[in-house]
Amino acid sequence: MRSIILALFAVLLAGFAQAPAFADPGTEAVRVSRASQVDEGHGVVVLSIRSEIYLDEPVQVFFLREGGSTDNDADVIRFDRRQGPLSLGNDTLEFQVRAYQLLPGTYRLVAHGMDCPKVPEENERCLVDVPGLLGTVEYSRPSRGYPETAPTFEVKAGAATFAGDYILTARNRMEWLEIPRDELRRTRNRFAAMERGPEPVIPAEYLLEYGLTPRSFADDAYRRY
Repeated sequence: MRSIILALFAVLLAGFAQAPAFADPGTEAVRVSRASQVDEGHGVVVLSIRSEIYLDEPVQVFFLREGGSTDNDADVIRFDRRQGPLSLGNDTLEFQVRAYQLLPGTYRLVAHGMDCPKVPEENERCLVDVPGLLGTVEYSRPSRGYPETAPTFEVKAGAATFAGDYILTARNRMEWLEIPRDELRRTRNRFAAMERGPEPVIPAEYLLEYGLTPRSFADDAYRRY
């Protein structure tokens, strides 16, 4: 019996050893907390990332700078949202308003993903291999790429753009909501010395239409994201 257990353990370790490792796609946006921290020639975007789906790993939301390519990490800006380390349930429906410094330009929502080895193409899902006792099992993760008609925001040097609230809903898509004034007040005050940037451009099909409910995370065994 002991030999069987040891053999199974060895298979498990071998499976983990063969699990592919990859760097997160895109370039993580640089957070700033006040106007004085913004580098010369940069602007600021203020936004919130939320999720109706329980996140066992961070959800990553990707924006492509106009004129760039998703094949070039420098052209893709990544914003992350994760569960709180002490949370016993889904706490990612709480607003998390943050400010980031970016180079001037127009940025378009191109994808969201979890554990994705690359930025998903339009309507593409991320599939990951999870090692197990009898080999690897393929699972889908919450993920999707978006068309050229997706929401955009523009960043100008020396200006602060308030881009709104982007929510990963149970429909496995990012939907948009204006950040309530009370949630935005503290951040707005910290960047009050900066010029106000342009309003984001949000097509009607991305506006949040339904109420939000904390959801559990489920894989292909229960639902397809």
